[in-house]
Amino acid sequence: MLSKALELLLLGASLLTSTARVTANVYTPCEYQKRVCECPPSFPVCYFRLRIESSRTFSSYQLAPDKEGRLARARGASPVDYHFSGLGTLVPEDGAKGGCATHTEGFSQLNCTEPITLDCRNGSSERVLTLNGITPGPTLISSAGQTIAVDVVNDLSVEISSIHWHGLLQRGTPWMDGVPGVSQCPILPGGSYYYIFNASSAGTFWYHSHTGDQRTKGIYGAFIIRERPDFMIEATARLGRLLGTQNVTVIDTPSEHTAMLLEWAVNGGQTKSGLINGRGASSGTPLSSTRLTVFHVEPGNEGNQYYRFRLVGVQSGSLYRFSISQHKLTIIGTDGNFVEPLRSVDYVFVHTGERYDFLLEPVTPEIANKTQNFLVLAEDMLNNEGSIAAKSPFNAVGVLRYGQGNPSLAEYEYVLNTPSRRCTPQNLCLALNCPFRNYHSDKHINCIPVTQLRLLFPTSPDQVPADPVADQLFFNFALNGENNSPSVNGRNFIFPTGSLQTQPGQPLAKCALGRTSCLNPQECVCSHVHELNNTNQTVQLVLSALDSSGEHSIHLHGHSFHVIAIVYGEYDTDGNLKAPTRDIACNPGDARCTAPGWKSAPTPAAVAPWTVRKDTVVVPAGGYVIIRFRSTNPGWWLMHCHMEADFAGGMAVLFNELSFAHPRPPPALEVLKCGSYVPVPIFASSLRNSHHAGVEDRLVEDKSRESSHSQLACKMQQLNYFYLVFCVVPI
Repeated sequence: MLSKALELLLLGASLLTSTARVTANVYTPCEYQKRVCECPPSFPVCYFRLRIESSRTFSSYQLAPDKEGRLARARGASPVDYHFSGLGTLVPEDGAKGGCATHTEGFSQLNCTEPITLDCRNGSSERVLTLNGITPGPTLISSAGQTIAVDVVNDLSVEISSIHWHGLLQRGTPWMDGVPGVSQCPILPGGSYYYIFNASSAGTFWYHSHTGDQRTKGIYGAFIIRERPDFMIEATARLGRLLGTQNVTVIDTPSEHTAMLLEWAVNGGQTKSGLINGRGASSGTPLSSTRLTVFHVEPGNEGNQYYRFRLVGVQSGSLYRFSISQHKLTIIGTDGNFVEPLRSVDYVFVHTGERYDFLLEPVTPEIANKTQNFLVLAEDMLNNEGSIAAKSPFNAVGVLRYGQGNPSLAEYEYVLNTPSRRCTPQNLCLALNCPFRNYHSDKHINCIPVTQLRLLFPTSPDQVPADPVADQLFFNFALNGENNSPSVNGRNFIFPTGSLQTQPGQPLAKCALGRTSCLNPQECVCSHVHELNNTNQTVQLVLSALDSSGEHSIHLHGHSFHVIAIVYGEYDTDGNLKAPTRDIACNPGDARCTAPGWKSAPTPAAVAPWTVRKDTVVVPAGGYVIIRFRSTNPGWWLMHCHMEADFAGGMAVLFNELSFAHPRPPPALEVLKCGSYVPVPIFASSLRNSHHAGVEDRLVEDKSRESSHSQLACKMQQLNYFYLVFCVVPI
């Protein structure tokens, strides 16, 4: 049960951020190990709890009631290790003892966690991070307009954490964006953070840790915001008209038809396996031990019934090419935005951070009676050669099944031996979102860039980022930072130690903008910040990848931008990149390309109300992307490569948008401070009247410092007649 104080807090939040009618119910339980947590549309406030923990694969943990009477992992209890038997069932290791040692897999009846098997690598015991005892974390489902309140508890022993709500604009609540050092202080071990914000946009979103490699270690989950019923009626009607079909029925069950793609790395990243919703098969896994994600549908007859599927790219750095054998896909959305249907798509390229919604038209009962199971395949494009793509351990595989139940061993074998799709001159294949201009002609695959998608609901004319452009900024993403590390314009981003959004005014080690030599490391190992202070004006960003390190998946927080142009490099006759685009140039002698700009400006790309909108876009190797948005969301917003190694190396930039209009955070967040501790000498004169007990807030000037950090916010506390001074120094 929630405390009365929390109920009042959440109810107050609903009154401030939602126009929904207040009812007696203000929260939705999200029980431990529950895979789907759905908030009824009638609730004004949806309350969820997420508990971050460290676990081991193939281990079962004892559950016990927490202080609120809800089941959670028992503290201090030793796990029971499991392995697959020859028959493919989970059995405890020899000599295992404890209440979670069972040969029946009845874990829930024993109040034990179900062992996490991931890629079914039998006998392995790998560290995995979980949310409420599972990975992926629970799929959270709410409705547009509701207030979302998520209590995130960090039960890791030594690691900080946070949760980013990927794709949500956080308009008016920038301190809920989930980026430590930017929007909040990190969640300390044993601590918690309440994320409270409005579900203002409907669509396919997701949540994940924004700390280190925690996302790809398991801290992620789908976040689906359902459209209003009246909106969905209109959307379905528009889709039907464009598909040339009347009385279209769209079966939308995100709890069953959401696919989250991830590569699972072990042995220091040397061994990888593809996962769909946390399930996959490593190399050499016997069929008896294979546990794949199965998507259930029913056959159709009338040709106007579709299933809505949602794709989410969670992966660290792999580029996945998604397909379903013997089925064409109809794309209807990307990154939370409906688009006009793109039919007969064979492949969808999904990079990390991206989302795509598609309609699947089911086969007829006659076909389903002959073939009940079909291969769901996400091919890792670095390792996708071969006639039997499902056999590659790098690829992620699942099953589309007509009817209920799970495939038999023979059916698994049939699915996993599905030949790769054959594209021929007579039967060309269609691929969306290729990271290059086109395939070589002998592949018989035509590429369609995302710029050819059109919004199903055009942007309001007064919100279109049309000319004139108030701010045009160039950012080159490359491996040319310090020691050839990931960088933006040759600069490696470092995070502030405090929270910019909730501790305003703290000093920043800002990068010098414009061309620089980077001879002094502090010039280019710094906080790369750009000010956007033109209210409701058009901002144009030119994002390039001019070196040969490959494409980059770029995510912008706080905005849904229009993608108005994608330009590729120069290719040879075999389809290989031979030179970067000539449109953008680096200054002569500027090896790091610290100040890129137009060499030969292209014809201005047109932006229209129907121009596609995204929050994550793939910048092709050797090419560039032009995006636009209006500066209407005051706050600190991060833009970074979503590839884990690149982001960790400093491939990021920060926007301070409309600094004069930043909303003031709640008082509780203003009190919460984080930063660096520096001891300050205390002299007898500073302890005058020190016999007063309690805590005094003071400002101490350290005369020995001749820097921007001379002002130290200090707190002196009496403790057993000794005085401790705690100083927070933002750097």
